[in-house]
Amino acid sequence: MSNLKCVLFALPLVFALNLNAQSSVVLEEVVVTAQKKEENLQDTPIAITAITASTIDDLDIANVVDLAGMAPNVHIINTPSNNTAATIAIRGGSTTNPAITWEPTVGMYLDGVYLGKGQGSIFDVVDLERVEILRGPQGTLYGRNTLGGAINLISKKPSGEGLSTKITLGNYGLKQTQLIGDYKIADNVFTKVVLNKKRRGGYVNVEGSPYQAAQGVVPNTVTDHLELNTIDSDGIKFTLAYEGDTSSFSLSYDRTEQDNVPPFAQLVYAIPNWSSAFGAGASALTGGLKLAPIELFQSADRQSQAHINLNTSETSEVEGTSLTFTQDTSIGTIKAILAKRETLWSDRLDLDGGPFDIADTGRNTTYDAETMEIQLTGSTDTLDYVLGYYKLKDDAYTNNPQRFFGVFGSFGTSIVQNYSGGGESEAIFGQLTYRFAEDWDMTVGIRSTEEDKVGFKEYVGILSASGQGSFDDTTGTFILSHDYSENTNLYFKIAEGFKAGGFNAESSNPFAASTPYAPETIQSTEFGLKGRYFDNRMMLNIAYFDNEHEDMQISYFTALAAAASEVINNSADISGIEIESMTLINDSTKLTVNLSTLDSEFTGNKTAGDGFLVELVPYSPDLTAYVSLERDFGNFRMRLDHSRVSEHPTFPYNSKDFRAEITQIDSVGKTDLTLMAEPIEDMQINFWIRNLNDVEHRSSTIPFGPGFGQLSLGYFDAPRTVGIDMHYKF
Repeated sequence: MSNLKCVLFALPLVFALNLNAQSSVVLEEVVVTAQKKEENLQDTPIAITAITASTIDDLDIANVVDLAGMAPNVHIINTPSNNTAATIAIRGGSTTNPAITWEPTVGMYLDGVYLGKGQGSIFDVVDLERVEILRGPQGTLYGRNTLGGAINLISKKPSGEGLSTKITLGNYGLKQTQLIGDYKIADNVFTKVVLNKKRRGGYVNVEGSPYQAAQGVVPNTVTDHLELNTIDSDGIKFTLAYEGDTSSFSLSYDRTEQDNVPPFAQLVYAIPNWSSAFGAGASALTGGLKLAPIELFQSADRQSQAHINLNTSETSEVEGTSLTFTQDTSIGTIKAILAKRETLWSDRLDLDGGPFDIADTGRNTTYDAETMEIQLTGSTDTLDYVLGYYKLKDDAYTNNPQRFFGVFGSFGTSIVQNYSGGGESEAIFGQLTYRFAEDWDMTVGIRSTEEDKVGFKEYVGILSASGQGSFDDTTGTFILSHDYSENTNLYFKIAEGFKAGGFNAESSNPFAASTPYAPETIQSTEFGLKGRYFDNRMMLNIAYFDNEHEDMQISYFTALAAAASEVINNSADISGIEIESMTLINDSTKLTVNLSTLDSEFTGNKTAGDGFLVELVPYSPDLTAYVSLERDFGNFRMRLDHSRVSEHPTFPYNSKDFRAEITQIDSVGKTDLTLMAEPIEDMQINFWIRNLNDVEHRSSTIPFGPGFGQLSLGYFDAPRTVGIDMHYKF
């Protein structure tokens, strides 16, 4: 009933607007390639949000996290403790841990190339033409690991526009420079080079500890990084392209190097008298020292000062090369994409949120992936078709040193674990769209996937375990679409998805890597409406979906005695309603309103390693909303963007588990303001304020288990930031 109320409430707001039907100004036509062919967004019978180049430029969208809040039922945040790894949830499907051996639930693509892992997924992809966010399983055309949906990042093609630059200055020492050289070097041959350099100071200052070594506090030895949550990023992208009448060729290379300091791990909870229990109660272990009360460093609010006891760091080197070739033939267009991507990623984290030598960890990761995709697309008077072959080969390795209770000297624990994984995935797929009657289309798709995986886990000097597994499945798609009227399209969609099983390399169980967890499948039913009204001055899209997940792969943070996570399988049912609208209120004012709901629950009865039943679906807020108001004043433009997310869990803990309350994220609404002006030809100046209302929002939490006295760390979104962008085309 709550879903129905949402719809009934939203629709009058949209339709009650005073529209001037006599105006010649209409909404921009948006062309998307979500179904491997160019088609109008409103004619595409799937739930998709397209973010155009103008919006990307206005809001300075450069990476996947910048998309947060802009699409219904899409939740994107920095993974806890990191600035270069993303947690992405669409329609309640997510992977909450970016462990390199685990697979995401949402597929991310850069110019058709699959970006397979969460680590290193946040990097600046400047010079974007369009972003397409596909909601719901995309198992036919996109395949592996797209049960929640897919995000396509599409770069601007070289066109010979010449030289342009952008300079950004902001508070917290923000300085960013972009330089784009786009030139025609021969007939139909173009090249483009994009350079990007970004620096920003931290939101939190590192201070010396107010306590002494005699109180169990390690003297502050931090020298390298005196601020936390900094950005130091350099990127380059090179493209060489040929555009002929019947063929095209594109060679692209991109590389981003980041040497950031990760966010501050704010201690938000510890059991009462934690220090007594682990300090005075362990005086024999500490040589009679008594720990200063750790509760003194506990706070539920964002902190501006930190008292950490070691240098923290986060580095990421992401590099990709792709070759794309197309050729028109008598039977259609053949497209081949060959790509290779490499990631070198590492971090070192203080896990106790204070000046105590209690817990720290580090991860040093390498990841390599090679992909190949061949497509044949074509059409006749009544038939559109896509046929294809896909292959991926990847390899991942992580070295993970951990240290606990170093404050107890020789009685502390140091662990070094190594884990790795990889394998091969192959698929053949096809999708046909048949116009069987006037105003009626039927789409049928199928994909057959086979994956072979290996897993390895080693506790250095203690023991090791390994395993291998083979997984295969055939998924299908059925879509029936109808042009109900000149302005309204209706569709009904059934889609399946598949994600192969894998190995629990981060589990505290030393033999977890020898036995794979089960693959996940999904069956989705969706009803949708897409409409254009008031002489194309209003767009309205509505979708209702019901997703049934079988053996849903749940990331569960156990932390019984160490920083350990595991994937467990459980069934889930997730349904919801999504509303997207865009309206030209008058010639100078545009209003965008997106509303969505989720009703999610686990339908299985799965017990995790700590004995609790899995109960809460992570990153599944009951309500999300997004409102954008754009106003053209002639000399300048103004844009207000407001997003709101209701309270939601970040881990699947049982409500009887104390950690369920600790890791629950409160409802939050944030507002951004952008002012844009063009003082002279070929120049645009944007003044912006992000988080205008300066909300102190905890976006994620890491809860430690009983072995750490329930220490729980919170990570906060950015405070209010202010800056100015200056764009100039020479």
